[in-house]
Amino acid sequence: MAGTAAIGAVVRLLATAIEEGRDLSSMSGVLAGTAYRLLLP
Repeated sequence: MAGTAAIGAVVRLLATAIEEGRDLSSMSGVLAGTAYRLLLP
């Protein structure tokens, strides 16, 4: 359940950034690294 919550938080951050018109290229490394760490056992 914690993994699902963490993924949801990342998706929410991404959605907020899109809504605010932020440049997503600056966030790509952070999001990729976070997703990678969350998905590995």
